[in-house]
Amino acid sequence: MKNKKIVYYVLPVLLTILIVSLLFLMPGCINSNKRSDGTIQQQENTGKGVISLLDSLCVGDVESYPDAEYDKQLNDMLGEYRNQLNIPAEFINVLFTVYSTGDEPAKIINFYNRMMEELQWQKYSDETSTRGGCLVWKKASNRGTDISYIIVTGQINYSNRNEVVILTGLVIPGYGQEDENYPGTTEEGSEIGPGQVFFENPQPPEGQGLLPTDSLSMGISQWQQWLQAGSKVVGDNKVTIIDDADFIKIVEFSRKAEGRDGGAAGIYQVLDIDTVDFSKINIWLVGKITNEEGGNIAGINEGFPEGALQVRFKYETADGSQKEWYHGFFYSNIIYYDKLHFNLVTKNKWFWYISPDLLGLDNKPVKINEIRVYGFGWQFEGQVADINIIGS
Repeated sequence: MKNKKIVYYVLPVLLTILIVSLLFLMPGCINSNKRSDGTIQQQENTGKGVISLLDSLCVGDVESYPDAEYDKQLNDMLGEYRNQLNIPAEFINVLFTVYSTGDEPAKIINFYNRMMEELQWQKYSDETSTRGGCLVWKKASNRGTDISYIIVTGQINYSNRNEVVILTGLVIPGYGQEDENYPGTTEEGSEIGPGQVFFENPQPPEGQGLLPTDSLSMGISQWQQWLQAGSKVVGDNKVTIIDDADFIKIVEFSRKAEGRDGGAAGIYQVLDIDTVDFSKINIWLVGKITNEEGGNIAGINEGFPEGALQVRFKYETADGSQKEWYHGFFYSNIIYYDKLHFNLVTKNKWFWYISPDLLGLDNKPVKINEIRVYGFGWQFEGQVADINIIGS
């Protein structure tokens, strides 16, 4: 009996030692990090402790800037001051994390240049000066794709605060697409994608404008207005023509209200356009957002999607069914938004939008019935300088 008791106590210990030994012998990611003296330091991820996302991709973790502090207020309100920083259009949709620091941007840039070189990241772009800017590095991952690490720094003024901030972000091709927390779509046929947003005037799609009305700079007398009060709070919903230095005259949609209740302001046209003569149809829109407030901005919750500037395309299919396709824009720092129906833009900055080919919808349009441009939410201010349907 005594020997049997010894076996009962010793066997679990031996099994534990064996399992731990096997774990240490399992192959891990080998990251070669160059030391400042020129030698190479091998770092192996052996499963000890919690590894970072970058470690799991076998590119090695990146150290945070010394003494920088995560700033929740500035992180949540990034959309309010994003336009004060130099973020290339290529990376405007990156999910950044915001830190504040007392150091100057030049010192921050020097730190990351030195560290990323030591960690053997390859510099992809450098748009910086002594006042800040954007740095981007790339490194091959175990997925067979390049990971991009982005640093944006500069001084911002927000809510009576003057801060030097550091924004860090990643671009990981394919990562997160399988995440169920990313809402896909609520409309049939919208898998054609969100279209393209530009922050410098691009060439419009080739073809002819199909709207039978004058440009918005000539006014909106040929459009009908949509002013929908809230169900609980009526609010002050308006569509107005205002002067603009870049576009002469523009249309502004706005709603002011006390309380959390959505309403709409916009313009629309009832149409009767056959698509049989066209091989491609795109929506062209030039817009800007100056304010947005709501509980379903960018389709983060169920219900009618909110946004200060949206476009809705109503059409008829070959079997006579009535369908809709819509797209909207927002500037708030929202993580899980409807990426098929919304694009992130910069507050107070003009953008140009070209939709995907709407003849690529699963339920192909044979007749266009309506085009509507509007804002919807608790409170908002959205502007549009040009809108058209272009057929080719």
